Amino acid sequence: MTKMVKFIHAADLHLDSPFIGLKTLPEFIWNAIYLSTFSALTKIVDKAIQKNVDFVCLVGDIYDNDERSVKAQAYLRNEMERLNKMKIPVYLLHGNHDYIENTGLHLDMPENVVLFNEMVETKWFTTKEDEQIAITGFSYDKRWVLERKIKDYPEKHPRATYHIGLLHGFSEGSNSEHGNYAPFTLSELRSKKYDYWALGHIHKRQQLGENPPIIYPGNTQGRSSKESGEKGFELVKLTESGVAAEFCSTAAIQWRTIELSVKEMKNLDEVYKALRTTIEEQKNEDYSLFLSIHLTDNEQLLEGVIKKIKQGELLEALQQISKTDTFVWVHKIELQTIVENNIPAIQKLFPDEWNKVQSEIEKEGLFNDSTNALFDFPGIEDVVETREEQYRKKIVLEAIELVRNQLGFERSDNLED
Repeated sequence: MTKMVKFIHAADLHLDSPFIGLKTLPEFIWNAIYLSTFSALTKIVDKAIQKNVDFVCLVGDIYDNDERSVKAQAYLRNEMERLNKMKIPVYLLHGNHDYIENTGLHLDMPENVVLFNEMVETKWFTTKEDEQIAITGFSYDKRWVLERKIKDYPEKHPRATYHIGLLHGFSEGSNSEHGNYAPFTLSELRSKKYDYWALGHIHKRQQLGENPPIIYPGNTQGRSSKESGEKGFELVKLTESGVAAEFCSTAAIQWRTIELSVKEMKNLDEVYKALRTTIEEQKNEDYSLFLSIHLTDNEQLLEGVIKKIKQGELLEALQQISKTDTFVWVHKIELQTIVENNIPAIQKLFPDEWNKVQSEIEKEGLFNDSTNALFDFPGIEDVVETREEQYRKKIVLEAIELVRNQLGFERSDNLED
């Protein structure tokens, strides 16, 4: 008989996430987004039972913070009990968000939940076909684990039919805004000769390697526009002939940013109808959407229309929606920033100073120096964009537009050279 083990690899559930940055929402939408992290967990458990997996791996940041609300703990416990009744074990470790602390405030989990402590350790699972599965990992005991824990991972055990590594950490050399915790390199992972690396910490799904598979499944529910697209987990099958990993979606709500050209449009009704048509096209029955719309080619819009967009009046109009099973909620409307024609006018007022400030602030060093205090704040990576070149340019353009408005300039087509 072919040796095969089937399991689920999920990470970064962030149960009971506060969804920072969202303004007041209609009650039915707020309830949907608040419950979304919990429903994602339920979908994981549903799939585990449906597919009769051998076990489930949850690789860190199960909760959103170390305080672990009682509701989140109770919800997890109830879902783990569902798996316990089906005799499906769960191998669970904690990450930088839900590190082990204040254990006297933790609810005990059912007996099928195998917890990793702060030391790298190997757990064993025996399948019905008597296959020996080694599972190695560790939990964070503090928010910032900066040491190279990968050095403590043993090489594949000779007794193991398959050896799986669980690691909530940062892949050095990757382009990510997430904290550089428990760092590792791909060569370090490969040197252990494991059959599968189940990673956590990075919220965007990534496969870093194929032989063996080295996978970040991403988080199970996007919590802001930074975490757009499908979210879910991996359904993994290990066989003698190879590995198959299938991505399964769990997000009840997806975040999406789209562009809408308003070229040759001038008045409010034209823009409003175009937006309504776009929103209808985005609707589907599988999941709800939080939609950000970026209006491009907006040079011909009347100044009054621009004003209503910037003041949020148009957004408020589009947010008048009825309760439905799935919905499209427009949470942001942005105008394409057009500053090129405004710069000469500003330069007439402050020619030398303007050019000097603009050239300096666009440099990576000065930009980073100006924002270091903000980005050093714990957890800020969850709510603020990265400081990559594209982000810096965006901020500088917005700053130019803000200065222009503060100085009282009208639209560029009304300015005289």
